Amino acid sequence: MGPEVGRRIIGAVVNTFSMSVDLDLEQPAQAEEPESESQAVGFVTRLLAGPGVSILLMAIVSLATWTGVQAGNVDPFVLQAPLTEDWWQLPLSVYSHSGMPHLTGNATMISLFGSIAVYSSSVIRYHAFFLVTGMLAGAAQVLATGALGDPGTVLGASGAGMALMMYVLVSNDISSLLLNRVSRTVAAGLVVAAAIGITLQAAALQIANVAHFAGALIGGVAGYFHLLRAR
Repeated sequence: MGPEVGRRIIGAVVNTFSMSVDLDLEQPAQAEEPESESQAVGFVTRLLAGPGVSILLMAIVSLATWTGVQAGNVDPFVLQAPLTEDWWQLPLSVYSHSGMPHLTGNATMISLFGSIAVYSSSVIRYHAFFLVTGMLAGAAQVLATGALGDPGTVLGASGAGMALMMYVLVSNDISSLLLNRVSRTVAAGLVVAAAIGITLQAAALQIANVAHFAGALIGGVAGYFHLLRAR
C-alpha cells in the first residue's frame, strides 16, 4: 500500500467518522425541536383555555351585571342568603364584578397565578378548582356575615384568585421541600399562618375578607397535596 493510497484510506475513514458524528449530533436537535415546539404550543393552549377563558367569562358576566345594575336587577349575579335558593348565584357570582377596577384587579391576579398553576395541571382541573374555590369562598363570606347578623352579599373571583395564589406559594418545590420536612401539624400551622398573612395584606373595609381567607386556606391545603398536578 503506497503512502498516497494510505492517506486516501485514512482520509475516507476520517470523513466517514466525521459524517457519522455530525449525523448523531444533528439528529437529536432535529428530534428535540418539534418536541419543544409542541410543549410550547401545549402550554399556550392551556394558558388560553384555562386563565384566558376564566378572564373572558369574568368580562362577559361582569358586563351583564353592569347591565343589570342599569335595569335595577342584579340578583342573578350576586350571592346572598339563603344559599339554598337561586343556586345559579353560586357560579355566576364568581365571574361577576362590581366595576372595572374590581374586574381588572382580579383578572391580573388570575392571569399571573392561574398561568403558573395551569402549567403543571390540565384545563379541566384548573376550571374545576377555580369555580369550586370561588363558590366555597363566596359561601363562607355569606354564612359568616349572616352569623354576625348582617345579611351580606358577595361577588367576584377574588376568593378563587387567593386560592390560586396560595396554591402556587405552597405547591412549588421550595415550599414543598420545607413542608415535607416537618410534621403535618406544623405544616398545617404554616399554611394557616400564610393564609392569614395574605388575607391581612389585602384586608380593608368593603372587602370580602372572609372569602379571601377561605380561598387562601383552601388553596393552601390543595397546594400541600398538589391537587392540580396532572398525574
